Amino acid sequence: MNFGVILPNFGPGASRMDLLDTALAAERLGFDSGWLTDHLALPQQDAERYGHIFEVLTTMGYLAASTQRLRLGISALVLPQRNPLEVGKQLTTLDVLSGGRVMVAAGVGWSEGEYRNLGKDFSNRGERMDEAIRLLRTLWRGGRVISFRGKHYPFEKVVFSPGPVQSGGPTLWVAGESDRALRRAVNLGDGWHPNARSPQILREKLEKVAPMLAGRPFTVSLRMRVAVNRPPKTERTLAGSPDEVADQLRAYQQAGMNYAVIAFEAANQGERERAMRLFAEKVAPQLRG
Repeated sequence: MNFGVILPNFGPGASRMDLLDTALAAERLGFDSGWLTDHLALPQQDAERYGHIFEVLTTMGYLAASTQRLRLGISALVLPQRNPLEVGKQLTTLDVLSGGRVMVAAGVGWSEGEYRNLGKDFSNRGERMDEAIRLLRTLWRGGRVISFRGKHYPFEKVVFSPGPVQSGGPTLWVAGESDRALRRAVNLGDGWHPNARSPQILREKLEKVAPMLAGRPFTVSLRMRVAVNRPPKTERTLAGSPDEVADQLRAYQQAGMNYAVIAFEAANQGERERAMRLFAEKVAPQLRG
């Protein structure tokens, strides 16, 4: 199993140094990746948790220059709120400059007010999401001069250079808990990236699409909260001793998860790094391999 860390680019205490220190700690402790959260223009009524937030693509460039090995991802990029041709260029540039370390989980988003603030249509976001993913694939696999004949994002003979370092482009998962998101992931993505619910729900959902995934590499990556040796803040948080947390993760692994993207519950940066170290030393070794 692989392990990623949710980086603190959002929340009242989010700061440049906490972002950098968390990424460096993740790299030092052997985590596979660090993940940034995306929002651009939430209305006040939706902004309690994500109102104070560093923009993800800019932040990814900063962290790429500050790390050497750690892969860098977005969980999740609200793709239909952005121009996918522009996003494709930005992610490709980041992939080249980072030496091929870019990952992205793309989702349709949930805030109608944010779409309205950005001048984007909320009602057809799923349709545009599908086309945007196809557009990104075309950019990343299509050579130097590219045309795309889509309904929403058509373009002719765009010179797209340099291409990505990673063959086929950055890893692209589809985020979301719904059956529609899972189908989109199976049809268009390299993996599925829902929030953690229960191992039983995960197993049931994956059983429905198992015939479509037979013999195909496909990542099942859950975003989850973890509290090791401290009281949990939510009912969904995986909590307890290192062995207890490992057992809970093992249940998800047996249900089909092979990549955990973890938000460590902590009151400050010192607690966050201690939790990451405890996890890396006592929990992760029980599940890798």
